[in-house]
Amino acid sequence: MAETNYPLLVFPEPAQAERARRFGGGGRPKIPDAASQSTRLEPQFQRLQDAMDRQGIQLQDNPLGIVPEQVLVLETVGRIQDFIKAVRKIAGLEWLGEHELEDIEPGYGFEDEAKPEKALKGQLFLVMTNQQALSQLQSLFKKWKRDPETSFRTGLAPLKEAFRHLYTIRPWGPEDRIKETGVLNDWKCRVQQGEDQVRFEAELWFRKDDTRRQQAQSELQRIIESHKGQVIAQCVIPKIAYHSILGRMPITDLQAVIDNPDQASSIRLLQCEDLMYVRPIGQCSIPGSDDTETTPLTNEELAMKTKLPDGDPVVALLDGLPLTGHKLLQQRIVVDDPDNYESTYQAHERAHGTAMASLICYGDLNQPGDNARIPLYARPILQPRRGFNGQFQENIPEDVLPVDIIHRSVRRLFDGESGEPPAAPTVRIINLSVCDSYRPFLREMSAWARLLDWLAWKYNVLFIVSSGNHGHNIELSNVSRATFEGLSEVERENAIIKALAEDTRNRRLLSPGESLNSITVGASHADAAPPPPNQGLIDPFSRPGLPSVVSAHGPGYRRAIKPDIFLPGGRQFVSDKIGNAHPNATLEIKDFKSPPGLRVASPGNPGQMNRTIYTRGTSNATALTSRGAAALLGFIGELRDNRGQPVLEKNHVVLVKALLVHGTTWAESEDRYETALKTPENSRTFKEYLGRFLGYGSADIGKVANCTEQRVTVLGYGELNDGEASIFQFPLPPSLSAQTTRRRLTITLAWLSPINGTRQSYRVAHLWFDARNDLASTRQFADHRAVQRGTVQHEVFEGHQALDFQDGDAIKIRVNCRADAGDIPDSIPYGLAVTLEVTENLLLPVSIYEEVRERLAVRVPVQGGQGV
Repeated sequence: MAETNYPLLVFPEPAQAERARRFGGGGRPKIPDAASQSTRLEPQFQRLQDAMDRQGIQLQDNPLGIVPEQVLVLETVGRIQDFIKAVRKIAGLEWLGEHELEDIEPGYGFEDEAKPEKALKGQLFLVMTNQQALSQLQSLFKKWKRDPETSFRTGLAPLKEAFRHLYTIRPWGPEDRIKETGVLNDWKCRVQQGEDQVRFEAELWFRKDDTRRQQAQSELQRIIESHKGQVIAQCVIPKIAYHSILGRMPITDLQAVIDNPDQASSIRLLQCEDLMYVRPIGQCSIPGSDDTETTPLTNEELAMKTKLPDGDPVVALLDGLPLTGHKLLQQRIVVDDPDNYESTYQAHERAHGTAMASLICYGDLNQPGDNARIPLYARPILQPRRGFNGQFQENIPEDVLPVDIIHRSVRRLFDGESGEPPAAPTVRIINLSVCDSYRPFLREMSAWARLLDWLAWKYNVLFIVSSGNHGHNIELSNVSRATFEGLSEVERENAIIKALAEDTRNRRLLSPGESLNSITVGASHADAAPPPPNQGLIDPFSRPGLPSVVSAHGPGYRRAIKPDIFLPGGRQFVSDKIGNAHPNATLEIKDFKSPPGLRVASPGNPGQMNRTIYTRGTSNATALTSRGAAALLGFIGELRDNRGQPVLEKNHVVLVKALLVHGTTWAESEDRYETALKTPENSRTFKEYLGRFLGYGSADIGKVANCTEQRVTVLGYGELNDGEASIFQFPLPPSLSAQTTRRRLTITLAWLSPINGTRQSYRVAHLWFDARNDLASTRQFADHRAVQRGTVQHEVFEGHQALDFQDGDAIKIRVNCRADAGDIPDSIPYGLAVTLEVTENLLLPVSIYEEVRERLAVRVPVQGGQGV
């Protein structure tokens, strides 16, 4: 990022006001009458009692003296206000969590009044109960059954509403504990490989009481050991409601469920009431390669990379061990390896960490760029091993819980470990180009994502995470191989976009890509590489810039926009699958170390320390984002406001987060996806639908670090509590008055929120801006509702109509704050970026940059209050 004569500007301190009021809320569904509802639910309550009785018999001889309990699953149609408060009024009920439901099938008297066939929305509540609490719940149900208008004692009224809207109530069972976890596939692979022991993560329901939590772990350990198994590790993190153990058992004791998932209830492990999920372990893996075909750096290239960094690290890389002896990486990396993972690596196995370090320090080696000015901190969290297919991989070790090693690694940065001082307290950006291939995002936040969100808030640090790669085949429905061969480039592109969209369920974000406080990065189909030497490869897209065919799809939690941004990950070519067993054209993802792709440092043969390869994927894009974030952090540290004061350090991270998103645009991707996917049926919600593929768009980090004569960016910052607001004024350039010039107004707001892992709303602090104006009033790109579901709000407005205004007029931007999933524990720092731009070659009498800069120097009084 070059120096500029037009640096970013800073708003004066904003005026304070009350937050704007929010309106809205959907309609209520049609529900059955009380008589029909009570008749349908009565057998379900009886089954709960039967399950509790069986649990009591099973625990009669338990040496730990555990009281019979079970987890209740309550699915409701529509929302139930204050249900959690009612649960806490009943002794013996313990709140565990809630989730949003969006695909409830109409029936039993529940339906949408306008469209009876439409899927319904609702909530799923999870509650632990003992016999006393279950009896009271049954008593209240019978009371409501006799008289639906009866009164419940104070605080229990929400239960009446719950009975009216209850779709089903059932116990959490063995099938729930393995459903969509991928554990059965993992065990089957291990059987095929001849393994006689399997490892797994057993995640328990988090109990707030320490004694009950220890009892739960002891009971699970007793069950595992009774099958001649072993508990290898355990981890408890109360702040994210996480309690998990890493176990190992003989595969023969699990064979029944491996052969037939319907036999889950016959497995003693899966009968444990304190068990929430059983998941595979060791799947956070990076495919490696035994291919030694690399290319050397030229002497000219090495000569351009000689300037060494200095200072303290601001970026941490949690990944594989980098090859620090590589000529590009010598004296540039601070390796911190407290677990001595280096002893497990051979030099040629240090592939992924070397590639990521290369991209963070230099970017794509085929593109000119400045060397990183500050050393990179690297903590190895991966080890080399051979996978099921014999292929070399780097992955989180199988005797370590991923959440635990990430937690320990980040704490070591800022708090130290085992009496040692903090390892790198100056770090503000943490790169995580690793994800869990067995944990695609469904509807609940993974423990890994919850951990990142909590750590981001606790330490005021920004995680840059990969959205994940999906390298499985692309099947083009209703397109034969012969037809595919005759398609034009544009027709082929449309067919591939459509095929990827149809398969989106199998191409979801991989944990922890759904993290709300993190910047999640997707890969765009772009690089600066020469054409591939293999002429048999197929470029899936007619032009570069679209999301890569391997890049995971959103949306994120509660339909938040994810991935947030896209950066080049390398052009991923495909090939036509050979054979006659598939009637439709099927494309295979090809992995190779030659062009195209991003060129990165790589291990070579023994003694070769100057080799490079080409790679592709979201890991690359994530590392490029971290590189850009470090550069932006340096720019922000040098900024001064109109009084000559530096930007408050507590706001640096959120300003970086805002700027990473600020330069995004859908550009021509919107038109290309619209051609392939838009129909009369989805036209009304197409922008929201498109967001899952494009996020906020492709980022231009270099652009947001600079201004021009006709593009001016102003940064604002502050901190807010619940109910508060800040009002910023963006001066209108007088030269635009009464002009029909096309202009664009871009506003981005970013913050880090505390979290509440047991609440559906999850995000504790919701910030948003209002920027009603007539200068640029037409909203572009992302859906206006989706942009307010995460911790970044990014909106683009355009306009061209003539508008008369006076010198001194301004666009008022109100930044609001409200509590969302609980009380806000402390004020919330935020960062705001506002850009106004017009066509660069437009002949205006003066620079709009200078007009805005001059008017910011003279602060305009702002009136507080409710309005904008």
